[in-house]
Amino acid sequence: MSSIEPNIPNTPAENPPAPESNGNGTKWITAALCCLIVIPILAEWLPSEVAMWKQAAARNHWDSADRVSAMQLNDEALSWDDSNPTILRERAEWQAELGKYNLAISIYENLLQGMAESEQTISWRMQLCNHYNSLAIQEQREATQTWHQWELIDRWYQQFDRERSLPTVARANLYNNRAYLLAVGNTHFPEALESINFSLDLFGGEIYCLYNDPLFLVQFAYQAFREKNYAEAQKHLNSTVDQLERRYALLLATTPSNTWKAFEKKELAHRTGKLALVFGNVLLFRAHCLEMLQIQEPSNQTLEGITVSDLERAQILGASVESFSPDIFSSELLLSADVQSLIPMALDTRGYTYYQLGYHHLALQDLEVAVEASEYQLKQIEKVIEQEKHRIADPAIVSSQQQSRYKNLAVILYHRSLAYDATHQVAKAKRDRDRIESLGYAPSPLLH
Repeated sequence: MSSIEPNIPNTPAENPPAPESNGNGTKWITAALCCLIVIPILAEWLPSEVAMWKQAAARNHWDSADRVSAMQLNDEALSWDDSNPTILRERAEWQAELGKYNLAISIYENLLQGMAESEQTISWRMQLCNHYNSLAIQEQREATQTWHQWELIDRWYQQFDRERSLPTVARANLYNNRAYLLAVGNTHFPEALESINFSLDLFGGEIYCLYNDPLFLVQFAYQAFREKNYAEAQKHLNSTVDQLERRYALLLATTPSNTWKAFEKKELAHRTGKLALVFGNVLLFRAHCLEMLQIQEPSNQTLEGITVSDLERAQILGASVESFSPDIFSSELLLSADVQSLIPMALDTRGYTYYQLGYHHLALQDLEVAVEASEYQLKQIEKVIEQEKHRIADPAIVSSQQQSRYKNLAVILYHRSLAYDATHQVAKAKRDRDRIESLGYAPSPLLH
């Protein structure tokens, strides 16, 4: 028996789909809207990205000593984005390395034109001073523009008390940079000397910087003293006293000759007096620790004799038993790695400033300490790199940092060689210049 299907009309839910052309129209509208959004973004983003790719390639060529290809790629990068500060600054530094200081200066001056002052522009102004100085050295004249830049930098830091709000190390570094750029620019030497002395004062004064090798042990001693570990404190103080005795004896033995200027003789006497006072206070600190140790170890009779001797010597050196407090050694600045790195640079700055002022003997005292500290730090870093070389993720970065350290040492050695020449120590000056060449640099006024 066959069945007949009923003839049921279509309901609204069963209407056929809309014509396909309607869907296509929607897609085209969506695509057009996307283009309206994406194309302006691409137009803004793509040139900058291409420029950075080109500059990265240029940097690789520059690092490989292919200067021509690097500059060509740098030109291409700027054709894509001619206002990119990163690319422009790198171009300026490359021009400076090629000795084209006018071109480097022009780039920085254009970058700074019309820009609101900020930390970034301040760092650009400092770098601009470097190039002003190089051009002035090349042309054998005073870099007056460097002083003008520092007037602008000083004004910005004085606004809103920016300078005083800086951390101690950053503030000391600012004054060090000011002094160094003025000294290298052969301009405003009194202001340079005032700046670098202020920088050293932030670390406790020149004695703590010139003799920081033994004196940083006093800060270890103070930490142990606060923890009532008097035996440990005494151990550190014994090492400090042994080293200060030798240093003080050497300073006392320094007899100014006829070549010393009156200012140098006065500064030497002043420095000797300041070292005596610090040495005396270290002896008082050790005597105080020994007294505390006697309380802990009453049976140890040898401690009493040492205490009496330290008290007598401290008074001879000018230290006051009545006003002494171990808290004068409470600062931990000398234990900071940043401070230890900055002290040789600051002493180099003052040494070079003294040299520019014609105080060659004072210059040599600062520069010898600066070289010794820098050589020691370089050896320590090289030792760490050798031990950790299998863990280094990017050897190129480490190599670049190490090259910067070599240059810093080369600069300090060059300054010391000038002081050696000025004090008629020709053989020592030659040794310094040989060392500079072994570091990969040429001893020259443009090495700064």
